[in-house]
Amino acid sequence: MLFGYHVALKVHGAKEELDFRQGGPFANWLWPRLGYEYESSLGWAVEIERAAEAADRPAIELFFELLNEFRAEQGQPEA
Repeated sequence: MLFGYHVALKVHGAKEELDFRQGGPFANWLWPRLGYEYESSLGWAVEIERAAEAADRPAIELFFELLNEFRAEQGQPEA
């Protein structure tokens, strides 16, 4: 879903900065936050799902919590 949104931004020339690709800013920020020394080959979405399952909470809730934390550190508004 995020990839499709990213493509739509590019196609329509939108100025929104959104970079959730593997090796992108969010992913690079996320790995140490989740306790990884290196990035996971499974991707950040799978690792958020695993962390949410381990914490017995909804993955989408954890995703937005992490996204808001990332954006706050970057000086961006919350999602």
